[in-house]
Amino acid sequence: MGGVDKHALAVRLKEIFDKDVQAGRQPYRRAMQAGLDEDVVTRILNGRRIPSASTLDTLLNGVLIADKERAELQAIRSSVVRLFKAQQGEGAVARREPSYVPKAGQPDPIGISNPLELQQALQAVHVWGGRPSLRKLERRSDGVLRRSTVSDMLRGQPTVPDYDRYLAFLGACGVDNTSLDAWVYTWRRLSAQKQPKITSWMGGMTSA
Repeated sequence: MGGVDKHALAVRLKEIFDKDVQAGRQPYRRAMQAGLDEDVVTRILNGRRIPSASTLDTLLNGVLIADKERAELQAIRSSVVRLFKAQQGEGAVARREPSYVPKAGQPDPIGISNPLELQQALQAVHVWGGRPSLRKLERRSDGVLRRSTVSDMLRGQPTVPDYDRYLAFLGACGVDNTSLDAWVYTWRRLSAQKQPKITSWMGGMTSA
């Protein structure tokens, strides 16, 4: 994988998606049904966005491939991420402004029971993190967050946000990896409430 370039994953994914389309399957529709944004899928297949491991898994769940090929694609993704970080080098680190976020007073998501409470908790995280501007959040998330996305997340119709953007927002506000577990659990629990029949398959989850 050492010689992989940053477009290698996009090229392979596009080939797989096109093959599925020619076979009469509907990989794009399946990706939408799985909760992926159409623009996100387009950017990944065009090589303008590197998917997270979980997003790549979601994409691959909608196409017909063998487990070996799935593992190979995840390995390519990892190589592309390493290459991207290497190309960014010290310049990328320099562009990230240092920010001090105290541990004390960090909002606790465990008691959240609905999307409205989640939105209020995210607003609290924004304040706790120093109320960074939409521009700063966009920059800190390496473009995963858009200003309009953050605005909708904090002030729009209460809903469970897109998973990758949700994590990007929390990270951009200073929530560390240790604290993320509770937020991930809360996201999964609220998402499971939309499909009560699946909660019995998810340990510790209960529908509202």
